[in-house]
Amino acid sequence: MEKLKENTAAQTKAPHGESEAKYITLLKGFVGALIGALPGMLIWVILAKFRIRAALVGFFIAAGTVYGYGKLSRRNKLPVAVGAIVCMAIIIISVYVAQRITIAWAMTDAYKNYVAGLKEQLLLRLESEHPDIPAELIEEGLNNELKERFGFSRGTFSDCFTHFHMILSKFGMKKEYYSDLIQSYISAALGSGSLMKNAVKKRVTF
Repeated sequence: MEKLKENTAAQTKAPHGESEAKYITLLKGFVGALIGALPGMLIWVILAKFRIRAALVGFFIAAGTVYGYGKLSRRNKLPVAVGAIVCMAIIIISVYVAQRITIAWAMTDAYKNYVAGLKEQLLLRLESEHPDIPAELIEEGLNNELKERFGFSRGTFSDCFTHFHMILSKFGMKKEYYSDLIQSYISAALGSGSLMKNAVKKRVTF
């Protein structure tokens, strides 16, 4: 009777323990995929800072994501479909964030040029209309004008990243942004697709 109770208890605990192990494995795989994507994102941002088109780096983000996922989850078996979903989610987010960071940096430069041009126009207008106006009032007027148009005046990276889509529209950068983003997703899809196909050929589980 006692043996029967022990067997019943063991059978009850087994599914719970198995489910917990799968959850931990999935979590490890997610963390691995995230860590694997970081080097590609870093390379992307660095290249973009030097005005080098980085769409191809989407491939390296995909490769790092798949490798990182497999590295941390290989000891436990999870279906390939689960690995594919996790990796694709990380790739999509990573490519978007990397592209947004690079364009936000470009926006800070565009904003500086925009402010310089606006300030020059304002000075020319005020010199003819109010030649004795103090510089502090001119600066204040410029800041008010910028806040009215953009919601901020400094135009830091943080400002550009936060108000990203609004600035895209105002500076006419939408076409360039979406074109680069689509190219990046295509290169990432090709990279991840070939790697996933290779994983499936080698084994049924990731």
